[in-house]
Amino acid sequence: MVEIRLPAGCKDDTANWRMQMGRKTAALFLGLAALFVSLAALLAVPQLASATSILVGQCLVAAPCTSDGGAPWSDTLSSADLASLGLGTSQPLIAAQTAQFVIRLGVTTMAFTTSGGPVTESLPEFSGGFHINPCNFCEIDTVGTFSIPADATSAVISGHFGNSVISNSSPENVCLGSGPGACSVTTVPEPGSLGLVISTLVGLGVVMRRRNENEGSWGRRNLSL
Repeated sequence: MVEIRLPAGCKDDTANWRMQMGRKTAALFLGLAALFVSLAALLAVPQLASATSILVGQCLVAAPCTSDGGAPWSDTLSSADLASLGLGTSQPLIAAQTAQFVIRLGVTTMAFTTSGGPVTESLPEFSGGFHINPCNFCEIDTVGTFSIPADATSAVISGHFGNSVISNSSPENVCLGSGPGACSVTTVPEPGSLGLVISTLVGLGVVMRRRNENEGSWGRRNLSL
């Protein structure tokens, strides 16, 4: 058996190379772990629905709807509006509070025109929770759902800001449908999260590049020996 003895300097280089590779591999795994954690945090941010949302009522700050007696509201939906929401589907009525105090809605009625005649649906009164400013979208409630007939060609939805408990309401937006719009909050990844992901990717790129460079130089050194 032929025994090959490496020079002492070569043995030291081998030990150092292995130590360096071990450290770089550990750094690589740590970087990957940080990347996965960052991506998981971003994926956990709620995303907006792709459905349609139509603003059907709005109570503004200092408007009559916020004073004693409240105010009625109504909106007419065309066949195109109903089609965008989805004929034959159930759609939520959503109230989004835009300033302090309490969301209060009276009975909400939706009268559909269909090929078979008028169809009317209603939702009971609704009251939300108490909030003080700042209160921009501090509460978003699903008041109930309306079933849109498959053959509906138009509809009129109506209600009242204020109910039998208190006759007025806080400023709010009232929407039909669950999609992005006046009753939803646009959620985007926080700048800090994006920065963490970017820095992690850059760090991984640097580590992998150095590792490739070291492996290449070690291979060239072995060939020269």
